[in-house]
Formats: sequence, C-alpha cells, structure tokens
Amino acid sequence: MISLSYLLLIFLAGILSGFVGVIAGGGGIISISLLLVLGVPAQITLASNKFGGLGLSVGGLYKFIKEKKIIWKYTLWLSVAGILASLIGSKILIDASPNFIKTFTVIMLLLLLPTIFIKNSFGLEHFKTSKPKKILGYLFYFLVSIIASFFGGFGMILMVIVVFFLGLPFIEANATELVSYTLLSVVSTIIFMAHGLVNYYIGIPLFIGMVIGGYLGAHTAIKKGNKWVKIFFAIMVVASVVKVLI
Repeated sequence: MISLSYLLLIFLAGILSGFVGVIAGGGGIISISLLLVLGVPAQITLASNKFGGLGLSVGGLYKFIKEKKIIWKYTLWLSVAGILASLIGSKILIDASPNFIKTFTVIMLLLLLPTIFIKNSFGLEHFKTSKPKKILGYLFYFLVSIIASFFGGFGMILMVIVVFFLGLPFIEANATELVSYTLLSVVSTIIFMAHGLVNYYIGIPLFIGMVIGGYLGAHTAIKKGNKWVKIFFAIMVVASVVKVLI
C-alpha cells in the first residue's frame, strides 16, 4: 500500500518537474531521480514518468496556445520526426534489461551539456537559417527524440536544436517543440501502457502535478522573457550535471 506522504512527494515533484520542463526542458530529471531514489525499477520509472509528462504538455500547451507562442509552420516535420522516433525508442525501453536502462539513464544525464553560449544573442531573438540547416535540424531532432521518447530530461537538447537550426527564440522554440514532444509522448505512453510498464499510482499524481507545473512554467516564461529563460536554462543544465556527479 502506497502511503499518502509518498504520493504527495511524487505530486510535488511533478509540479517542480513540470515547471522546470516547460521553461528550460529537462524537468524529467527531477522526477526520474526521485523515483529511482524511492526504489522504483528503472523501466517502470521511465515509463511512468513519460505518462506523467503528458500533464506537462497539457498545462504548457494550453498557456502557449493561448498566448500565440507556437510557430505552427515548424510543427509538422518536428511531429513526424518525434512520432517515428517514439516507435523506435519505446521498443528500446521494452526490450532492454533493467540494469542497462539504469546505467544508460545515468550516462544520458551526464551528456546534458550546455550549448547556449555560442553567442550572446543565441535564443533571444529570431534569426534566419538556410533550408539545408533546417533539414539537418529535423534529422538531429529525430535522432535525439529516439532517446527522449523514453528518457525524460532531453527536452533541454531538443529545445537547443530548435533554437539553433530553426532560428527561434527560447520561448517560441519551447512552445513549438512542445507540440511535437506531446505527440511523441502520447505514442510512447500508449506503447508502455500496452506492455504494462506504467505504474498508475506513480503516474497519476505525477500527471496532475505536471499539469499545474507546466501551466505555471509557461506563464512564468512568457512573463519574464527570453533573457530570463536563457539564464534559467543555463542554471538547470549545470545543476543537472552536478546532480549526477555528487
């Protein structure tokens, strides 16, 4: 029997994870780390976190759509890449051994390195990119989405790809990428549910918490602006790496 304090802790982690995830990506690192500390098996952790992460999409997308921050012309190919990647990534999680998944999870956390200080204006304003660069961006998005389909926390890298290759500021990049990430998460979650990998006692409080956190995160990002989001993003990348190293 899961205690009320256990569920409350997961719920609060969901709020924080959703808040961070919508602003800077990578919020799944918070919830995944907690579930692993609580002794939840790695496969169940990743699958249940993906289920809970749908709440982030609900809360964040509602606010971004309302504030017209999504650049819809980029969502089609990002979504196609995300859905195809989710089919591949979901199979990896289902077939992999628990020990491999746990080791892989730790390694992937270490790979979340900052790439945002290429130049001072990076992520703060729109800039033009060539068609070949955009195509390359879609390819990188697809490859990273394979991992993101089962490993929460890769929103950081996906957002940087959209900023760098499509030329969008941080807020618009995150809002636009969230459309694709939502579809990716839906497909992955359905597959995980069909294989019995989702623990709903964990997933439901995470979902509810992430709805709240996702909405609050989107509201805060829009209110504070791209410069603030960039600084917050940098702090979260450094914190993610330190969390793994200590």
